[in-house]
Amino acid sequence: MSPAAIGPIAPIALPTGSEVGGPRRVGDGAAFGDVLGDAIASARANEATATDLAARFAEGDTSVGIHETVIAAEKANVSLRYATTLKNKLVEAYRELMATQV
Repeated sequence: MSPAAIGPIAPIALPTGSEVGGPRRVGDGAAFGDVLGDAIASARANEATATDLAARFAEGDTSVGIHETVIAAEKANVSLRYATTLKNKLVEAYRELMATQV
């Protein structure tokens, strides 16, 4: 038996926030309403995906594993928490602005 040739290992390139649809920063020129709208849309899409995977797993679809279902549910949970945090920050900023005396 001859030893198998092993090639070099390529480094892993991590995706950036824009490649994975990550959150945009308000300071980057995006309106706060757009950022909040994107967060809500992302939460809805992740929730729909999680619901679909959970239904397919419950029906016995062999192409869907429990790990995929749990990961999708956690992504939906994180997206919802992110959207809620943005909403809370907006309400907090509005209240602070309204309490400001002119």
